[in-house]
Formats: sequence, C-alpha cells, structure tokens
Amino acid sequence: MIWLPLLLASCAGWQPEALDSSAGLAPSLQDLQAKIDPLSHPELPEVWRSLKVVVDDGLDENEMVVLALLNSPQLKAARSQTAESAASLYAAGLLPDPQASVAVDVPKSRDPALKTGESFGLGIDLQQILTRGARRDAALESARATYLNVLWQEWQVIQQARMLWRRAIIQQQQVDMLQQQLNQTTSIWDGQHGALKEGNATLDQEGLALAPLMDAEAALLEGKRQLNTTLHDMRLLLGVEPSLSLVFTQPAGGAATLVVKPDAADSLQGSAMARLRPDLLALQAGYMSQESRVREQILAQFPSFSIGANSTRDTAGLWTLGPFINLGLPLLNGNRGNVAIARATRKRLAEEYHFQLVSTRSQWIKIVRDQQLAYEEWQALTARLPRLELTVDRMAHALGAGEIDMLTFTTLRTACFAQQARVLVLTQQLLEQQVALDTLSGHTMPDSARYLTSSLQGIHP
Repeated sequence: MIWLPLLLASCAGWQPEALDSSAGLAPSLQDLQAKIDPLSHPELPEVWRSLKVVVDDGLDENEMVVLALLNSPQLKAARSQTAESAASLYAAGLLPDPQASVAVDVPKSRDPALKTGESFGLGIDLQQILTRGARRDAALESARATYLNVLWQEWQVIQQARMLWRRAIIQQQQVDMLQQQLNQTTSIWDGQHGALKEGNATLDQEGLALAPLMDAEAALLEGKRQLNTTLHDMRLLLGVEPSLSLVFTQPAGGAATLVVKPDAADSLQGSAMARLRPDLLALQAGYMSQESRVREQILAQFPSFSIGANSTRDTAGLWTLGPFINLGLPLLNGNRGNVAIARATRKRLAEEYHFQLVSTRSQWIKIVRDQQLAYEEWQALTARLPRLELTVDRMAHALGAGEIDMLTFTTLRTACFAQQARVLVLTQQLLEQQVALDTLSGHTMPDSARYLTSSLQGIHP
C-alpha cells in the first residue's frame, strides 16, 4: 500500500484565507506607491518609467499618471486575472492521469476447488494526449488575450488620469474666473446700492447691478460642484480617502500651452493601430485561441481510445496478463456538434475584431473633425478676447465718470465673461479630445508592439 502515501503527498493542501472587508484606501498621497519598476512595465514610454514623483508641491500630469498606474484599485483587481490565466495554461499542459481498476470475482458455487477471482488493470486515455497540443495552444493564446486585456485596462486608466487632471486644472481656472466675476459684480452692486441709499442712483440701476451678481453666485457654485465631482473621481482612481485634498501643478504658461493643432482626419493608420492597441491585440489572441480550439474539437472527432494492461486471476486460480484497448465508436455524435460550435465562435470573433477596427476608425474621424472645428473657434476667440477685455476696462472707467449708463456696461461686461468662459470650455474640450485620440490610436505607447511580440512569448504559469 505504498502508493497511498505517494498519492497523498502529491495532493495540494487546503488552507482557508479570510476575506479582507476593509476599503484599504490611502490616508495621504505620501502613502501611495510612487516609483515604477522599469522591468515590470517595459511597454510604457520612458517619461513615465523614469519619473520621480514628488507629491508635496502638487501633481503634474505625468505624476498623476504614475500614481494612478501604481495604485488604482481597478488595476489591482484586473492584474489578478493574469495569475488565473497562467494557472489555466498550466492545467492545459498537464498529461492525463493513468487509470487503475480493481475487480473481484466471487464464485457462487460451493465447489472447494474454486477460488476468488481478482483483476487488476492500468491504462491511460490516449485521446487526451492527442489533443494536448491544441488544448495548450488555445490556453496560451487565451492567456495572452487576458494579459493584453489587462494592459488595455492599464492604458485606459492612464488616459483617464490624464483626462481628469486636464479637466481639473481647467475647472480650477473656471472657479477662479467665476470668483473674480463675483468679486467685480459684488463691488459694483455695493456701489449702486450705496448710491441708491444716498439718492444718487435709481432703482433700475441697482437692479441692473443685482442681476449679474446673482448670476455670478449661481455660476460659481455650479463651477465648484463640477470641480468637486472631478476631484472625487480622481481620488477614486488613485485609491485614496474621499476627503483627501488634492493640489495640482498648473503647466507653465497656462493650460492653453497644452493645446495642439489637430491631426488630419485620415492620419490614423489601421495597420499601425492594430499593432499598438492592446485591446485589438487581445482580440487577435482570442481569435487564435479559438482557432486552436477548432483544431482541438476536430482532433476529438477521432475515436476515443485508451490502452493498458490487465492482470487477472480466474476462479480456478490461473493468472493471466494481457493488454486491453477501449475504443469509442463515433457513429451518433462524433463530436460534430462541438466542431460546429467552435467554428461559429471563431466566425463571431473575427467579425467582432473587424467591427472594432471599423468603429475605432469612425470614432477617430468624428473626434478629429470636432477637434478641428473647436480649434478654429478657440483660435478666433483667443485672438479677439484681449481686445474685448481692454474695452470692458475702458468702459468701467467711463461708467465711473458717468459717461455711459449701467445697462450698456452690464451688457458688455456680461458678454466678456461669457466669452472668457467659452474659451475655457473650448480649451477643456480640446485637451480632452487629444487624450481621447491618444486612447484610440495607442500611439503614445511606442514600445508596446515590440514588447508584445517578443516578451509576451514568455508567458508561464
């Protein structure tokens, strides 16, 4: 019975693991992981891999990216999928266990010459060995697809971090501008209200000063609400406490320096995109995995058979030893249903891949066209706005000198504030559209194609 301890020694042990129910959010930015291991992320551009994050002086765009990449709870959950796929690959490469059988033949007759018959058999299923190569190829491509999907989620978190950072700095500028607007309208209303008490202004003049004040108060509160929503999303992305204060470093020269001239609508190359975007590479790997599954199901059409040997003692006490073969007859089923399912799945995956290519190109063209129109409007407004702001300053002096009436000044100043707000809206739109285009093309991941065609070959359990 020496085989029993050997079997038990080869079995995996079980040990319960408690489920941690704590949120595990970092209480401060200093508690976040802040340095990338270059060997763990060779697919990333050098600017992110070599960055030294300093959180005390505010976060710039690249620092926000690195912190999100290393600490995002979403990515931590996604990366756990790679261990599961590696275990599946390991399981697909295992050989089938041999099959042992024991039988006893007890005679019913009372003849003392008869003995209890015994039979011992040992065999192995050869079909599992025949299909092992196709099964392991399918598991390997499936593991690649899982890895690439995790990489795509990583890429999306990177772009979300960039998007939120750009949105936050614009919204902060909007809040500052709205606060300035509120201060100005408050000052003018205080002057008109005091003048009305002294009999130097009419009731309609006070009303013309009060209405912009109320609009400015409402706009400022709405701007603060929008900024609060963005900051909440950023804290969630970083995995920090919801009450943590976040400070950002404004780009030198202002957010407008980040605006770039839009690309041409036909600048997206489908072949280059298919080599760079992890999700498209994952779809390709998924298709190749299904290709191997089709081959596996076709191989499984052959008759299932197992071979082995039996050692038998009959009731007369005679021992015999001989081979055996168990052969399945593929007359009714023949695995034809599984072959049809595998082929249909392969067709579906091919169509999904082509749809994703078409959809991506369509989105690219739409966003580029929208960006071109927004850029034209942004250029026109930024060129003319300084002249309008100068006019408002001069009109303010004219109002103080009694050369113009309150209605004229209020109308012009409100129009100026509206144009300033429009410039910020267009700036935010252009910055976010650029991130969206980077996400669609994947062109800011220059090392990913080379990495995924070489290092990815080394997926091991």
